Amino acid sequence: MLLQYAVDNEPFDHPDYFATLKLDGIRLLVSNMDVLKLYTKNMDVTSRFPELYSPPISKGTILDGELIVTDEKGHPDWEACMARFQSKKAKNHIQFCAFDILYYRGKNVMGLPLEKRLELLEAELEETEYYTRMRVITGSAVKLFDLVKSAGLG
Repeated sequence: MLLQYAVDNEPFDHPDYFATLKLDGIRLLVSNMDVLKLYTKNMDVTSRFPELYSPPISKGTILDGELIVTDEKGHPDWEACMARFQSKKAKNHIQFCAFDILYYRGKNVMGLPLEKRLELLEAELEETEYYTRMRVITGSAVKLFDLVKSAGLG
């Protein structure tokens, strides 16, 4: 998933589209295959995040998501996230927000439609203090846009 500019930069409603927040954090894969591994785009960062060592997912499952740190208002804080990424000594509370499931119990599910993968993700991921999943709004980017504005995230 890559961020792209909309043609007219205006939110729109359409039944064929999903909308989610774009979080300011670090893209992370949580791989619970034979052993737990945490990967950024180009490195294994498992040792940096002991809080994530007990993922609430089945063996053979890989999740794609964003590692974030939130501020006192609950808004993602990029600077605090980077401080935590660079040092385990930083006291910032991390949270992994899953937005996709790539493998489910050893089976590659990337060929499934996004809607089916989101259903699998919802059924598979038990939310905890350190693990959550992104909420998806279907058909109404205008609704999400209004929520983002009212929460002061835009």
